[in-house]
Amino acid sequence: MIFSNLFNARPYAKQFHEIVLKCLFDEQLEVRIAASLTLSGFYQCGYIQVTQEYLKYFREMSKTIYFTKINGKKVILQKNIVKRHGGILGVCAIVSSSPYDIPIYVPDALMILCEHSHDPDLIQKSIKKCLSEFRRTHHDSWHEHRQQFTEDQLAILADVLISHSYYA
Repeated sequence: MIFSNLFNARPYAKQFHEIVLKCLFDEQLEVRIAASLTLSGFYQCGYIQVTQEYLKYFREMSKTIYFTKINGKKVILQKNIVKRHGGILGVCAIVSSSPYDIPIYVPDALMILCEHSHDPDLIQKSIKKCLSEFRRTHHDSWHEHRQQFTEDQLAILADVLISHSYYA
């Protein structure tokens, strides 16, 4: 509805953004994924601008501690997994919003995803899907895109993107 009426919907951008952010942290996995795709579309078409504040917000959400120890046993807190996953999906939306170029905020967003590449399975799958799509869309012009990254960032990204051999 919004994409069909993009110019008429401009005055409501803030409200739509708040609704999508709320859905990004919904209990239902499907709602979170749909919200991430919608948010990416908003960013990609310029309906909402990606800012450092959004990246910082998603980074903070992705740092949510998702377990606690009770009587020496690790107990997973489902509500915190949802917050952490929502933060990661927000970062994925930022990365996915630039399929064929590398804006200034994308290297930092990718580093956030790399930091969480060993999180619980649900989060790992979202990160793997996002990084695979990033790799696919940036592969053809990688020789140009790689200049946007520092050597350390390239090493971290290569470490996460390249599958390690079982026999290595």
